[in-house]
Amino acid sequence: MSEKSMNYLLEIGVEELPTSMVRTFLLQMEQAVSNALENERIEFEKIEVTGTPRRIVILIYAVGNFQKPRVTEIKGPAKKIGTSESGDLLKPALAFARSQNIDPADLYVSETEKGWYVFGKKSEPGKALGDLLPHLLPEVITSLSFARSMTWGKGEYRFIRPIRWVLSLLDSEVVPLNLCGIEAGRTSRGHRFLSHGEVEISSFETYFQTMETVGVIVNAQKRRKRIEDALEREAKRGGGYWLRDEGLLEEVTFLVEYPDAASGSFDQKFLELPSRVLTTVMKHHQKYFALVDDKGELLPDFLIVLNRPAEKAEKMIKGNERVLRARLEDARFFYAEDRKKRLSERISDLKGIVYQENLGTMWEKTQRIRDLCAYLGNLLRLSEEQMKYLDKAALLSKADLTCEMVKELPELRGYMGREYIAAEGEVEEVCLALEEQYLPAPGGTVYPETQVGGILSLADKMDHIVSSFTLGRIPTGSMDPLGVRRQAHALVALILERHWYLHLGEFSRKNFDLLYLQNFSSHESRIYESVVDFILGRFRTYLQERGFHYSLVNSVLHTGIDDITEAYLRIDFLQQLYENHHETLANIVTAFTRANNISKNYSEDIKIRSDYLHEPVERELAERIDHFEKDFNRAMGGGDFQRALGTFEPLIPLLNRFFDEVLIMCPEETLRKNRLSMMKKIVEVWRKFADLSLVVMPEGIT
Repeated sequence: MSEKSMNYLLEIGVEELPTSMVRTFLLQMEQAVSNALENERIEFEKIEVTGTPRRIVILIYAVGNFQKPRVTEIKGPAKKIGTSESGDLLKPALAFARSQNIDPADLYVSETEKGWYVFGKKSEPGKALGDLLPHLLPEVITSLSFARSMTWGKGEYRFIRPIRWVLSLLDSEVVPLNLCGIEAGRTSRGHRFLSHGEVEISSFETYFQTMETVGVIVNAQKRRKRIEDALEREAKRGGGYWLRDEGLLEEVTFLVEYPDAASGSFDQKFLELPSRVLTTVMKHHQKYFALVDDKGELLPDFLIVLNRPAEKAEKMIKGNERVLRARLEDARFFYAEDRKKRLSERISDLKGIVYQENLGTMWEKTQRIRDLCAYLGNLLRLSEEQMKYLDKAALLSKADLTCEMVKELPELRGYMGREYIAAEGEVEEVCLALEEQYLPAPGGTVYPETQVGGILSLADKMDHIVSSFTLGRIPTGSMDPLGVRRQAHALVALILERHWYLHLGEFSRKNFDLLYLQNFSSHESRIYESVVDFILGRFRTYLQERGFHYSLVNSVLHTGIDDITEAYLRIDFLQQLYENHHETLANIVTAFTRANNISKNYSEDIKIRSDYLHEPVERELAERIDHFEKDFNRAMGGGDFQRALGTFEPLIPLLNRFFDEVLIMCPEETLRKNRLSMMKKIVEVWRKFADLSLVVMPEGIT
């Protein structure tokens, strides 16, 4: 093989992949292969991992045909015994070069912590890519972990799905490797229905074109674009617009290998159902796209993504129409049956629905939510009218779980409660709250618009977290079957979106006490403290995902603050300083850190006595500290962080003089304690805002 860069292709043929896991899996695969190549010193231009329902494809572009040589620096004898005063090599240095197979001319002298030594560099040539890949790739691929995997054979092989064939080409040459008992070659397989048997791939360059001739569009982005174009074509043909759904688009992209689209229709009588009932049936049961008119109203038509050309699928379309008609008939029946009973009459039925094992029923959860809403409503100073709406929304919040429609389509919880209660003539704020209690959805950016809906959502999320912790159902590692992390993340996002000031400790303790009153927890337990730590951990993740510097986050949270809105404002203020006024922040951090370092072991009461102020600079500093404390606390009380900062800046030059001119750790105990008290006072005042000793400034800024 030559040393020029080449392109490598690995196709792993598998049984149908679960669409919910494909995107995450492909990203995981890409990162793992990239890391492995870098660790093995293999140069490449880029890696692309794509696939279809039946194949995972790894493409490595412009990959080097050999590893980069490994250069190792080896320390030899000390300079004083390895070289003469004139720099000539002596016997110990020459013996060192000979033992390491290093040319004496390549030896050099360098300084270490232990003095000057003779060094040499040893270069180990890289292995050929064709010799590395057969071992490297199977090891990387089989080491990946998945939420759900399968075993086959006699149980010795485990992967996301059983492997059926492997294609491995470096340009046009087969790279032999064995993956889970399958020997790699140059053959692939085409579309399950549009082709027959195996297909030979002559080279990397011809792969995509050859696969298209056997009914497979390998590139996921190209398949998605083809789906969108087909949906657009069919929507125009039907005189409407297809209802874009990113999640459904992603799903159908990995359900097909050769996509096309076709349209079907259903009886207009089904348009009497709430619109989301129709779209949910189409999406979740059938993977259909809805059609709307230019006013956004649903049309009695749908679009289906096919895994073959549409002109060959007329019978399939008719079959899908029949299936959808049956589904909609069921939904129509459920809707009519549900409306025979008022939502308020269903509350007692919640006693028959288990919330979580050993945590009672949804009726008991509803009572906790009512109490939490009353607590939050008073805390956030809702009006008497809003408190009435909030209590009614809390009382009705879970009633739609008893409805047949929600039992059949759990995705519609909240929404059906809103629809049913609105039909009964309830005020809009209560109706909206029943739907908004589930916002924001995991990873979503849609938040409750009403105050009542937001508070109901907050109470529901906290109760889920505290209840799970009470029974020890705490997320560990990647395991979170009850979605507690997602609820905590949504809780954090909701509080920050609404700019609510509240203490997580008091909130979670209130929730815990309610569980105790229902005999679901022990009064001695302090699990609510773990809940606060857990939520603050999600808050930390939330901030770091948005680019906040980790040390600024640490400095504020280390103060013990549990009001995340207040914490966010402080961290954001420090971040602005860090990015735009780093020298100002560096000066403050340095001054604080000096005061903190010298006083951190001083544990006695802070007492600054004027009769122990001997030096002019310490008398002036003590007076300034007194003014600083009052002005700083006043500014903090008003949330004016810039003003609080301004009260400390004039103190910095004086503090620097104090360090230069006064011996703080002097022999006289009374003077020493007085001076340490001054330093401790500065630290304690600042620590109400942040522990600045934890701030890590950019290198070179001091």
